[in-house]
Amino acid sequence: MLIYGKDIRDKMKAELKTSAAKMKMIMTIVQIGDEGPSTAYVNGAKKFAADIDCEVRVLHLPSEISEAELVDRIEQLNQDREVTGIMIQKPLPGHIDDDLIVGTMDYRKDVEGIHPFNLGRLLMKEPGIQPTTPKAVIRMLKDHGIKIDGQKVTVVGRSTILGRPVAVMIIAENGTVTVCHTHTRNLAEEIRNADIVIAAMGKSHFITADMVKENGVIIDAGINFDENGKITGDVHPDACAKARYASAVPGGVGMITTAELFDNLRILAERS
Repeated sequence: MLIYGKDIRDKMKAELKTSAAKMKMIMTIVQIGDEGPSTAYVNGAKKFAADIDCEVRVLHLPSEISEAELVDRIEQLNQDREVTGIMIQKPLPGHIDDDLIVGTMDYRKDVEGIHPFNLGRLLMKEPGIQPTTPKAVIRMLKDHGIKIDGQKVTVVGRSTILGRPVAVMIIAENGTVTVCHTHTRNLAEEIRNADIVIAAMGKSHFITADMVKENGVIIDAGINFDENGKITGDVHPDACAKARYASAVPGGVGMITTAELFDNLRILAERS
């Protein structure tokens, strides 16, 4: 059975619109260059903001901007009292150090939950801003009544914005986590042993039907584009067909992720 994120998104949108009417929330998105998928994501965030009567500003900078100049622009946003939250749209150009730019941002304006300070709070189980896609994964599981406590959960992928933080969040929910990556031996066996599979490696249809067990749960957080520009997940449709629940791509986790971005903005606004 495919599960979708629209109902969750719509519910969150209504709640966030109420919050936006009570307090000022302004997000600035820093976008470098004109990379296609980045522009699509920025446009989606702008549309969501318009739907909840919230302001989004886009700081669109040229792809040849120097690292020093970008750092200076981020520091200006840190000091701008009007700006509630900052989002660094990735990917950044190759000559720019991602970690340096994220670390330059004021963690109190980190709307994506990717600053080292906020990731540290997540690891320590302290309240704070959490990464948006992992938040969307957890919300999707809970909203569909899928038990996490005591379940064997395999996360395929170990990125700092998805694989690693979602593993920490699953542990906080008392799930037993295995994190797989390019050096994992017997990867298919690790995935087959899981009650819940969270796909987060960014490889189109990498997980096939023979790699999953019957009646398990699959949450596909992968976003890929084929040669025709069509969005595909990390999990093959035949594998999803074996599952008791499998998130749709598109229309699943991604739909909730943008809502989680604005939920983080709400939290930042309440704290400021």
